Amino acid sequence: YKRPHISTYYNSTDTSMQAVKPKFVGFAGKFFNLSPWTVELVWDGGPAHQVPMSIVGPFQAHGMGTFPRHKFFFRKHGKRGDVPTQLDEIVKRFVADPDDPLNFYDAVADGHVDLEELSSKERELYYGQLTNLDFTKKYKEFTGSEWLAMFPKARPTKKMWRADYFGQHHSVVTNETQFISPPPSHLLSKISYNQMKASDVLNERIRSLDAYRQTGLLTLNLTVLSCAPRVFEIKNFLSKYEASHLLEFTDGLAESSVAGGSQKMTKIRTSQNTWVTRTSSPIVDAVYRRAADLLQIDEALLRFRGDDDRDISNTIGTHASVAEKLQLVHYENGQEYTAHHDFSYPNSDNDWQPARFATLLLYLNEGMEGGETSFPRWMNAETSARMDVVPEIGKAVLFYSTLPDGNNDDLSQHAAQPVKRGEKWLTNLWVWDPVMNA
Repeated sequence: YKRPHISTYYNSTDTSMQAVKPKFVGFAGKFFNLSPWTVELVWDGGPAHQVPMSIVGPFQAHGMGTFPRHKFFFRKHGKRGDVPTQLDEIVKRFVADPDDPLNFYDAVADGHVDLEELSSKERELYYGQLTNLDFTKKYKEFTGSEWLAMFPKARPTKKMWRADYFGQHHSVVTNETQFISPPPSHLLSKISYNQMKASDVLNERIRSLDAYRQTGLLTLNLTVLSCAPRVFEIKNFLSKYEASHLLEFTDGLAESSVAGGSQKMTKIRTSQNTWVTRTSSPIVDAVYRRAADLLQIDEALLRFRGDDDRDISNTIGTHASVAEKLQLVHYENGQEYTAHHDFSYPNSDNDWQPARFATLLLYLNEGMEGGETSFPRWMNAETSARMDVVPEIGKAVLFYSTLPDGNNDDLSQHAAQPVKRGEKWLTNLWVWDPVMNA
């Protein structure tokens, strides 16, 4: 995927326009372990400030947001099969470079192991990574961007809304209207799809508790806030009552963690979070169904599917949902989540190459100072400042972590700005493509 000229984002033909370089200098760095050993990736801030970041298996890779000139190293971790290795032995050092963010430890090229010593499976993984490396060079030459996925990687199987220019509008009409008054508590018990046939879901639950919902149909309007990355605003996704209902699931709030990172990385993410299943109530189920309509995908993909859904399940090889539980997040005064990516780096031998594809943020309160959702690397011709989205009750923000060709979108890096006064509540839904990594 080759990004169009910046002028198209303004619906203009003025090719003299130039993209402004952002103030934010972070980027995605990817670290490849082309060795038969498991290694640990460590951020190196000096002898007293070495932070373990992740464990990287043989002939695999891991990535994260980093900054120019940050230092890292690989050290051996564990053993190779039944053969112990010298733990803590540093095998490769790296310095993060935005012009060359793909960092390789090639144990064969570095003379640490002979090719003949590798098993047939290890050689297969090794040559697969070398093929990927060759593709990254061709991809960058053609597109100007880094290839952050694993070759071969298919295009997304799910629809991506177009973001051709700022302010572009799309509309979706859904039967999943909003709840505007609270149903009696005895009608809000948990629901189960495991015992329900697909026909029952469609015929009985597609408009459950209708007496407490808005009549007619609901129009959801998407407005393009950013073209690269693709970011959309939907102002009326939730009703005030639905937002308050989601806040009833705050039991179990705990300190948020960073996926794939060290527990010592507390300054990166300082919020609290918990998880809400789709089956928690008919209202939560309606939120998932509305999200499916917004994303233009089958709602059955966002839940467990029984035998009546075998056509869908056979297509993606699993009965499991491609969506995670809703993540309910709370930020108190001073708390934040620094710039990060939502996509991940699956094992190279995973044929599906699954990754988070779309993120849907739903704001549950407003009026705080700070707490904006920011996209510090959005492409534009006017400012080097980040793009901020201010929380409003019921508003949704949709953005994609994937490009139309299947590559991870480095520009999708985003942050939750510090709350300066008050508190912030939101929930988010992560949708994977083509399947969700177990």
